[in-house]
Amino acid sequence: MLKLAQYTRHGMTEPLLNITIFKKVEDGKVIAEIKIMVFKNKAIAVYENDKLDGGEVLSEFSPNVQEIVKFINNYYDDQIDDLTVFGEKQMVDDFLNEFFKEEESQ
Repeated sequence: MLKLAQYTRHGMTEPLLNITIFKKVEDGKVIAEIKIMVFKNKAIAVYENDKLDGGEVLSEFSPNVQEIVKFINNYYDDQIDDLTVFGEKQMVDDFLNEFFKEEESQ
């Protein structure tokens, strides 16, 4: 479920868009996180479990909205997991429009 979407300005060297998937078990405990950082020329997804032994890069892909939503759909369970989105207004709006359009078509 989308928990939070917020417009923020990025600073130098920071991503234009940050999306976090909180992987949870049925009782609500967060067992892992996937953070997607979208830069001007590339999106990077990093995974870390609750053992805090360090993140690992899952994937690097094109920063277009369709690719981001496609990636999220591979890992996100809308019945259990939580999702947060922070970033530049236009990018947040474009992502949410595409994400909910995809969700409605499934």
